[in-house]
Amino acid sequence: MRTAMIGLLVLASMHAFAGPTAADEIAARSGLPASEVNALLSDCDSSQTSMNFCAWRDQLVAERELQRIVDKRVSEQPRRKAALDAEMAKWKKARDTSCEKSARNAWGDGSMRPAAQAICATAATKEMATRLSARVSRKSQ
Repeated sequence: MRTAMIGLLVLASMHAFAGPTAADEIAARSGLPASEVNALLSDCDSSQTSMNFCAWRDQLVAERELQRIVDKRVSEQPRRKAALDAEMAKWKKARDTSCEKSARNAWGDGSMRPAAQAICATAATKEMATRLSARVSRKSQ
C-alpha cells in the first residue's frame, strides 16, 4: 500500500512538472479557451477547424521532441551550442519556406492550406529529429 502511494505521488509530481501540453500552448497562442481547444482536438475529422488544430498540435509535439534531442546534444557538447542553434534556425527557416510554398501550390488560399502546411512541417521536423538523434547516437558510441 505504501509503495502504491509513493508511486502515485511520483506520477502526480511528474505530471505537475511536465509543463504545458500542446493543447495548453495552442489555447494560449490562439486565445481560445482550453475547453474549446480540447473539443476541437478530440475529433480531428469533425471539421476543417478541427483538422487544422490537430495538424498544429502534431507539429508542436514534433517540435518539442526535436527540441528535446537538441537539448540532449547541447548537454553532451556544450561548446557546439551556437553552431547547433544556427543550424537549427537555418533549417527551420528552410522548412517553413518549403512547406508554405508546397501547401500554397497544392491548396492556394483554401481552408486546407494551414493543415497541409502543418502536416508538411511535422513530417520535416520528425525527419530532422531522426537525423539529429542518429548523429547523437553515433557520437556516443
